[in-house]
Amino acid sequence: MGVGGLLLLPLLLIIALMATTELGEMLIQGGLDLRLKHVFFGVVLVHLLTFIPPLMDAFSSAGYPEDCPIGRVGWIAVGSVLAMCWLFFVEMKHFKTPGSAIQRLANGMLVVGYTGTAMGFLTVLRTLQIGDDGFESAWGMCAILSVVVITKCGDSGAYFTGKSIGKHKMSPILSPKKTVEGALGAFVCGTAAAMAFGQWLVPSILSLVPEGGASGELAGGPVWAWAIYGLVITAAGMVGDLAESLVKRDSQVKDSSTWVPGLGGVLDIMDSITFSLVPAYLFWISTWLTGS
Repeated sequence: MGVGGLLLLPLLLIIALMATTELGEMLIQGGLDLRLKHVFFGVVLVHLLTFIPPLMDAFSSAGYPEDCPIGRVGWIAVGSVLAMCWLFFVEMKHFKTPGSAIQRLANGMLVVGYTGTAMGFLTVLRTLQIGDDGFESAWGMCAILSVVVITKCGDSGAYFTGKSIGKHKMSPILSPKKTVEGALGAFVCGTAAAMAFGQWLVPSILSLVPEGGASGELAGGPVWAWAIYGLVITAAGMVGDLAESLVKRDSQVKDSSTWVPGLGGVLDIMDSITFSLVPAYLFWISTWLTGS
């Protein structure tokens, strides 16, 4: 991974910490209790451990050992378990009377799971290395950009379709503005965006890699694979959107924060992306999308 990829790592950590602040404060506003500063430590731990493989690739002549039992993605699991152990340790240290420790542990692990474990796949996708054709590092950029493009095109399709022809409520109580017609618009736009990304943007991104192969070899996977990918990522994005709606509705807040004028908070922007990261990772390691 190049310098540009390394510079992205602290940005991903900042995004995760902003999301941690928003989610933690929403839970507190909803009447739930958690030790937010210790949750912060757990989230940071997950992300720092996730950075180990790309940092070793960049600064060690041998790179990250591919025969390491933990693997590249395994550091997320290690960090998540260590974060859980940390929260348990904190509760044991401060325990005085029964009735609240388990709730704080559950609330803390919800935040760690969302902004640590799930968002940790931002790093995994960006630093994804596939094959040995000279494009290894470029595929990571393709992977993370594909998730952003598909989910946001799906969100836009849902918004404009629902606003123009939406009649049937998809989830009247949880998210009253979402409609079945809007969901169909999301699938159409998300799938179209995925196919366009695979056929045109992937070759363009790979063509920027100087050590790659000839331009005639710059091709991703088949159109049908990208169409399925678009459907799955769009569906995951809608689930992520509804998941954040559940948290906001239960906490009785409109937006996760006001850090991004007109859009709400980081969680409002990242909700659909976060839930799409693991399905995207599974698609990319299958090599369906790369044609390898």
